[in-house]
Amino acid sequence: MPTCPVLDPRLTDEQAAQAFAARALVDGSLTPRHLAGLAVARARACRPAPSRPDLGVRTEDLAVRGAAGPRPARLYVPEELRQSATVLFLHGGGWALGDLDSDDLLCRRLAAAAGVTVLSLSYRLAPEHPWPAALDDASAVLEALAAGRVPGLTGPLVVAGHGAGGQLAAVLALRARTGQVPPLAHQLLFCPLLDDDLDRDSHRLFGDGLGLSVADLAWFWRMYVPDRATRHRSDVAPARATDLTGCAPTTVVVAGADPVRDEGLAFAAALRAAGVDAREVLVEGVPHDVLTTPGVVAGERAVLAAADHLTATLSATRVLDLREAVPQPR
Repeated sequence: MPTCPVLDPRLTDEQAAQAFAARALVDGSLTPRHLAGLAVARARACRPAPSRPDLGVRTEDLAVRGAAGPRPARLYVPEELRQSATVLFLHGGGWALGDLDSDDLLCRRLAAAAGVTVLSLSYRLAPEHPWPAALDDASAVLEALAAGRVPGLTGPLVVAGHGAGGQLAAVLALRARTGQVPPLAHQLLFCPLLDDDLDRDSHRLFGDGLGLSVADLAWFWRMYVPDRATRHRSDVAPARATDLTGCAPTTVVVAGADPVRDEGLAFAAALRAAGVDAREVLVEGVPHDVLTTPGVVAGERAVLAAADHLTATLSATRVLDLREAVPQPR
C-alpha cells in the first residue's frame, strides 16, 4: 500500500483530489460495495464523519409519521433564522443506504447558508421496502408539514435531496404541479440520480474509481425498482418526463466528475426550456460526494450558491401556505 496519496487526474480541484486520495488509502483494499453485500455497504455508509461543525445550527432528533408509521427525523434550526420556509430534506445512499447522519454536514450548511429550517427524514430503505415506499414516506411528511402537524414548522414548503434523495425530491416537485402533494416554493437537487439510463458520457468518464460507480448505480436501481419497465416511468425517472411545465423553481447542484453529472445538467436545461426558473451550479473537478466531504471549499461554495437561489425565490414569490387561512372572495 502506498504511503502517500495518489491523486486522480480527473479530480482537478486540489482539495477534493487530496480528500479523495486520503480516503482511498484507507478504503482502497475494500471490496466494492455492490459486491460486498448490503450489510457491509450499510455499515460503511453509516461510519461517523471525522468532524461535525455546528455552524451555528441547533439540531433536534424527533419522530414524524411516514406512510407506514413513525420515522426518525432531524430538525436543523439556524441561530439566524431569516426565512419562514421549511425544507424537507431527503438523504442520499441509493435508496438502500444511509441515515440521518449521512448528509448531516450538507443539512447544516444549507440551514446556515439559507437561514432556513431543515427537516431531514430517514425514509424506509430498499430492498426491504422498494419503490414507492420511500416516496410514500416523503409524501406523507410533506402532507403533515402542510397540515401543521409538525409543531413549530411553518411557512412555504421546499423539498431538497442528495443523490437518490434528489430523485425523491424531483418526483415530489412533479407531483406538486397536479395537487398530488402540497404546493412547493422551490426544489433543491444535490447531485441527483434521475434516470436508470447509465450510458451517458459522464458514466463512461467517471463511472469507476471515484467512489460512486456505474455498477453501484445499477445495483441501487435494481434494489429500489426491481421491475425494469417501471424504472422508465417519469415519476420514477424524472429525467424521462416530457412535460416539466409548472414545476417549482429549481436549483440543481452538479459535481463535474460525477457519473450522474450529465443527467443533472440535462434536467436543469429541460426545466428551463419548459419555462421553469431553473439554475444549475456546476462544480468542476469534484466527485459525487463533495457536498458531504469536510474541508472542500468548492462544496461549501456550491451550497452557498444553492442557498442564494433559494432565498431569492422565497423573497420574490408569495407562496400560499396551506396552514394559513385562505382568503375568501367578498
